[in-house]
Amino acid sequence: MAVAENQVEHVVSDPAADNGGCSPFSDPPVSPPTHVFEPSASESDSYDTAIQLPLKLPYVVGFTTTATRHQPPEPFGVRYETDCPLSLPWENRKSQSKAEYCALRHVCDDQSFEVVKTLKITAVIRTGQNRGAQLVVINDDMVAKIYDPLYYEDVNEYGGDEDVVYDAFSDYSREAAAFHQLQKSPAAREVTPAFYGTWTILVDTHIHNGGETQKRKRQVPLILMEYVRGATMRDIDARALPEQTRSCLLKKILDVDMVILHAGVDNSDFCSRNIMITSLPTQSAGDAAGGFSVKAIDFNIAIVRRHPKCHNYKMISEIDEERKAWLPKLSSPILRWFNSVQDFAWDDWCPSGDGEPELWLWEQYRDDERYIPIIWDPSNPDVRPEYVELGSGSETSVDSGLGLDMVVEKGEEGGKKSSVEVEDHSVSAVQVS
Repeated sequence: MAVAENQVEHVVSDPAADNGGCSPFSDPPVSPPTHVFEPSASESDSYDTAIQLPLKLPYVVGFTTTATRHQPPEPFGVRYETDCPLSLPWENRKSQSKAEYCALRHVCDDQSFEVVKTLKITAVIRTGQNRGAQLVVINDDMVAKIYDPLYYEDVNEYGGDEDVVYDAFSDYSREAAAFHQLQKSPAAREVTPAFYGTWTILVDTHIHNGGETQKRKRQVPLILMEYVRGATMRDIDARALPEQTRSCLLKKILDVDMVILHAGVDNSDFCSRNIMITSLPTQSAGDAAGGFSVKAIDFNIAIVRRHPKCHNYKMISEIDEERKAWLPKLSSPILRWFNSVQDFAWDDWCPSGDGEPELWLWEQYRDDERYIPIIWDPSNPDVRPEYVELGSGSETSVDSGLGLDMVVEKGEEGGKKSSVEVEDHSVSAVQVS
C-alpha cells in the first residue's frame, strides 16, 4: 500500500532531507563558501611547540584535483586483528601540530597505480572540522568519501587524545574491504551504491612552526561511489505512511541486511541514517511495495566475515560452515534482529509495545521459505528463537527469492551431507571502475 496523493508531502519529516531527491547521506548537498575554522581549545593546548593558525577547508565547491588509483591496506582497527600499517609512532603526536602529524604519518607502502581521474567538487554533503570523513559530490554524478585525518576529531568522548591518522586510514581500509567484498555478489551490488574504486589525492597543507610556514602535500585516501538519489530512512516520517507500507518497507530493509550478510559483510551500523530509500512510496493504495527500493550505505565499521584477520574469524567460519547445509536458504532475520528490531519500532516502523517488535518480526518471517526455519514460542518471549535441526532431504536447488539463485549439489563425506557448489546468478548493476 502506498501513500495517497495528499500524504506524500508529509512523508519526509525534514523538508531539506529531500533536496530534490539527490542526497545519498544524511545531510543535503549545499554550495557553501570557503570555510575557515578556528582551532579548538584542546588543539591549542596540545601542541606547545607549534603555532596553531586557522585551517582553511579545501573541500568546497569548485575544488578540482587529480586522483590516483590506490590499493588500500588490509583492513585494520575496529573488529580486525591486523597489524597497524602506519609509519611514525603515535608518541610523535605530542611534539607536533595536528597538521604536521597528519603530513608525516601515513601508510608505509605506496600502493598507487598509474590510473588517474580528474575530480571536481560540484556540491557538498557533509564537510567540516571534526566531522570525520568528508562527503562531497563529484562531477555531479558520484560521491567521494574523503578520509582526511586533519578533519577528524582529535579528542574522544572521554577527553583523551585520539589518533586521527589511525582513525582515518582504518576507516578507509575497512570501508574499502567491505565494498570490494560486496562486488563479488551481484545481489549485494543491487542494494548498495555502485563502487568506483579507491583513490588518493594530494592536498596542500600549510604547517606553521617556529615562526616559519612550510607547504607540504599530504596523500589523502578516498573512495568513489554512486550518487544515490533519495532520502535516508531517518528523514522519512513513518507515521505519514499506512501501516502496511511501513511493514513492507521495513521487511525489505531487513532483507537487504541479510543479502549483505550473505555476501560476507557484517555491518554493525545498519541503522536508519545509513539506509537510503531511493524513491518514496507513491503508488496506489493497493500496492504496498510499489515504487520504492532500498540501498544500504556507510561501511566504515563493517567487517568482511571471511577475512582471516576479522575478529572471531574461527567462530564465524564454523557458523558459516554449519549453515551451508541449508543453502539456498539464508540466515533468518528473526534470529539476527531479535531484541534489536525495536530500534526501528521507536521510529514507528513497526509496533513498539512490550514484546510487539519481536512478535512483528515473527509474523513477518516465520513462514518465509527464503530463510532457515526458526523455532520460537511467542507465549514465552524471553526465550530466544533457535534454528530447527536440518532434516534429511532439506537441501533444494531453487531461487532463494532474494536474487540469489544458488545450486546445491548433495554429497556424502564421512556420512555427512555436504554442499559442493554455490553460485550467485542474479543480474548485477553496471559497475564502473
